[in-house]
Amino acid sequence: MQEKEQTVQRIRAFTRFYLSKLDLLNHHYLGSEYSPTEARVLFEVFRKDGCNAAYIAKLMNLDKSYLSRIIRAHEKNGFLVRTTSKTDSRSMELHLTQMGFNKAEQLVKKSNEQVGALLTQLSSKDCEALVEALDTITQILDGQESLETKTCEEDNR
Repeated sequence: MQEKEQTVQRIRAFTRFYLSKLDLLNHHYLGSEYSPTEARVLFEVFRKDGCNAAYIAKLMNLDKSYLSRIIRAHEKNGFLVRTTSKTDSRSMELHLTQMGFNKAEQLVKKSNEQVGALLTQLSSKDCEALVEALDTITQILDGQESLETKTCEEDNR
């Protein structure tokens, strides 16, 4: 049992390190007016245009009412529109407006630059080891198929 407690403590320590290293504890993601959660919602619609709120709630493990407030705020800011699904009239699909697409692209670019800056001091060998470690963590904690590889349609069943 002590081994599991040590694992818990190491995971928590890594989480604190990682969140701090990427400045994710700040209320304004990458200097934007959005929290990390609000920015991530934009990213998920950017990544899977036409997905629905249920998909995002499951993927991000978000409370549906909290997600609904975020979606409404993005709509109000002109970043998102909801349309009725062609396959299920009870479901609403989420789409970025051009302004939302531009904002998501800007956040993706800033995020890539931030992570890229962390990697500049690493050797190719260290980068490869880092990617292998990340893959190992994902496989152990999420099984062989992660939510990242599922399609929106599979999740809506």
